[in-house]
Amino acid sequence: MKKQVSLLLAALLILGALAGCTQSAPPAASATPEPAPTAPPATEIAASKAYIIVQGYEWGPAIPKIVLEFAEDVSGFASDTFEVAFGSAKRTVKDVYSSDADGNQADGAGKYLTIEMAVKSSEASPFSYDMEKNVNTWAETVDFTVTVAPGKTFSVGAAAYKEGDVCTCSVTAADRKVPQTASWVKDTVDYQEEGKSITLTRAAWAPEGADSDSGKNPRIIWLHGMGAGGTDIDIALLGNEVTALPTANETNVQQYFATDGLAGAYVLAVQTPTMWMDIDGNSTFNNENITGEGKQESWYTEALWHAITSYVESNPDVDTNRIYVGGCSNGGYMTMNMMFEHGDYFAAFYPICEAYLNDCVSDEMIQQVKDYNIWFVQSADDGTVNPAEYGLPTYVRLLEAEAQNVWFTLTDHVRGTDDPEPWSWTGTGTYDGHWSWIYAFNDQVTTRIDTEKVSSVADLVPENCTVTGVNLWQWMSEQSLAQPAE
Repeated sequence: MKKQVSLLLAALLILGALAGCTQSAPPAASATPEPAPTAPPATEIAASKAYIIVQGYEWGPAIPKIVLEFAEDVSGFASDTFEVAFGSAKRTVKDVYSSDADGNQADGAGKYLTIEMAVKSSEASPFSYDMEKNVNTWAETVDFTVTVAPGKTFSVGAAAYKEGDVCTCSVTAADRKVPQTASWVKDTVDYQEEGKSITLTRAAWAPEGADSDSGKNPRIIWLHGMGAGGTDIDIALLGNEVTALPTANETNVQQYFATDGLAGAYVLAVQTPTMWMDIDGNSTFNNENITGEGKQESWYTEALWHAITSYVESNPDVDTNRIYVGGCSNGGYMTMNMMFEHGDYFAAFYPICEAYLNDCVSDEMIQQVKDYNIWFVQSADDGTVNPAEYGLPTYVRLLEAEAQNVWFTLTDHVRGTDDPEPWSWTGTGTYDGHWSWIYAFNDQVTTRIDTEKVSSVADLVPENCTVTGVNLWQWMSEQSLAQPAE
């Protein structure tokens, strides 16, 4: 019996041990969990001032650089040290370097830090559009943040900054820099006649060495579109990429005018306080309630004429046989208006997406200008100025009048080079079809309608445009009142 009891007890002990292997241990006494590690609070980066650098692109102005000014030298940064956001839109940082106050790269450490960013047509414009006045204005402030990127640091003097530290910036007009327009001479010109007192704004650029080269130099005149009116000529220079006209490079328009020992072509931009198509000085469109009888009159016709001629008279180096005038949209209208009112003064005209209604062009007006040198530019998908109501029928009528040196470039869409994926509400990956001036400023007007294929407006299609070997600016440089070119 004792032996049996002992065996029973041993069995029970073994079962208890096995059971203990499958049961949870009694709960331990409750403990407060360890808090998750947190990043140290962000510190405001102590920049004493911030600047924006504005540059013109084919779609208008953008901000490719910001400059931060510090009280001491900046060090310990790299091209990936910072993140930049304009509002909620994060910008792509391309480079970071020590610089001067204008964003020009400098050797060694300094008190200025420039952050260079990629640009797109859809982001960070310094312009704000006034819907009531139909003009662009400068944004009152440009707000952005510069944040130290994850895992990065940098120093200002002895002060060290870490990941998450941020510089919050609000830049006003006083700290806006536009280096592209700095070489332009800007002024105003007054014009008065009975019932009118008008002030226009001008900007002029001169090629280096023009006053000491082999002879007199031609002048290119640019007339802006509707949104670039006002009293700040920089808006007219940047709203359309007029700053491309003087820029020196192997593909720039100046190459065609810097020949025979000449330095190049002068450039003159003129700005109206409202718009060129203003009939009364109060921003009233002159194409409203048009019945097809009479011209599209402009409030600014003679004021512009005075602004052009007075400038030429003040510069004896201008070749008065080689003055060219053109513009886009509203400015294209005014180009046509100058052609009808003072056409024999100019050697050539380049109206782009011009807004002078064909119904307002009489047969007498066609006969008046048929012997002028004219090159039209427009895109077939222009949704603002319908080519079928403006330039195209006027062009056919000029051909029917046996015009000999009148050309038309008609594209299917507007494509550029500055933004490989342009913002467009068309969803086509192209710019707005109205923006055909982009081709002119990019020196890409290289095709024109083959007049042998034109018998009616129906024949005016992009497919009937051919490469001629002569582009717009080259052709223009060859036009002269003294020796008309074919």
